[in-house]
Amino acid sequence: MVDVMVESILVFLYFAFTLLLLPYGYNCFYMVYFSHKYKMPHCEGVKNHAFVTVQLPIYNEKYVVERLIDSVCELDWPRDLLEILVLDDSTDETRSIIDAKVEHHRRAGVDIKAVRRDSRVGYKAGALQNALSITRGKYIAIIDADFVPPRDFLERTVAAIETDPKLGFVQARWTHINRGYSMYTEAFSIAVDGYHIVEQSARSTSGLLLNFNGSAGLLKIDAIKDVGGWNWDTLSEDMDLSYQMQLKGWKSLYLRDLTVQGEIPVNMASFRTQQGRWARGSVQCAKKLLGSVWRSPITLLQKVESTLHLTYYMVSLWMFLSLVVAVPLLALNKFPYVTNPIFVGLMSVCTVTSFLLYYTAIRGQGMSVVKKVPYIGLLAVIGHGISAKVSVEM
Repeated sequence: MVDVMVESILVFLYFAFTLLLLPYGYNCFYMVYFSHKYKMPHCEGVKNHAFVTVQLPIYNEKYVVERLIDSVCELDWPRDLLEILVLDDSTDETRSIIDAKVEHHRRAGVDIKAVRRDSRVGYKAGALQNALSITRGKYIAIIDADFVPPRDFLERTVAAIETDPKLGFVQARWTHINRGYSMYTEAFSIAVDGYHIVEQSARSTSGLLLNFNGSAGLLKIDAIKDVGGWNWDTLSEDMDLSYQMQLKGWKSLYLRDLTVQGEIPVNMASFRTQQGRWARGSVQCAKKLLGSVWRSPITLLQKVESTLHLTYYMVSLWMFLSLVVAVPLLALNKFPYVTNPIFVGLMSVCTVTSFLLYYTAIRGQGMSVVKKVPYIGLLAVIGHGISAKVSVEM
């Protein structure tokens, strides 16, 4: 009797955890469909150049900080209307590297300076909030240390944000400097491509709430101040701020055809840590913002999609728990109980939709899907493998 009860509970739990994955899987259909409808907004060239501030949040980035500063100092924008703030919280030799680079470019006529604090209160969000009071720009471009913006980054983002006075921020697409470094970086790149090329463009096209990704974006300073500036009560200050902007009536825009190169984690340990941090920040934002989302006057579709977006990393938890329950079911040879045709059909369609998302991202870049299939398989294995770590982090 006890054995039958245990088996029934295990079967129920397996069904429950796997069924919780379905909304996220089926949502891929929606994302793929609307990503195909994406059209790059028509933007005329900037007529009246506004004052722009570029902020570079840095913490112990001695290997890439010179590349970053050099690339930002080469941006096409009138020098008398551009300031560059290096928000340096470093504790190692990065500080001296920054000082030398800042002095070099200042002598060349660039308005650039390092901004430092007594303590790292709030980490990146704290550094951004600290700099807000001394920022002179109408717009703020934020570029992380491991990114390299193209020369026309400001020309294109400012032109885009000025198409609508209610735009609070625009986000460019990330591409990957070290995509071909290893099979892992190739798989990680496909994951990011699926998010940027498919999901972000679909959200932008269909009027859903999307998030500033923390780097390679341009924000209106009035919109930042309108929601009280940067907060550090979550690990995803970028998602928090951008959602609060949109809930207060500001709009967002995704620029899929404007790409900014960045670095992908080079090994499993780094990727696992990154995903764990993003998962915790996303869940923190969900706890903080979902009440406001559902009380807001936005449409029901926007509320549902925002819920799926903010809770996306719960997929790792449901995946991990379903694997945990599957082990005793296999040991008891009771796994056939949960392989009825209806259930298999539902899960198969869910699996196909996930593949379709990555297929769309790969084809959208003119790459060979056949050559990338092994990396999609590797990504699936990685997703299951890191599900425990990500679940713990949440």
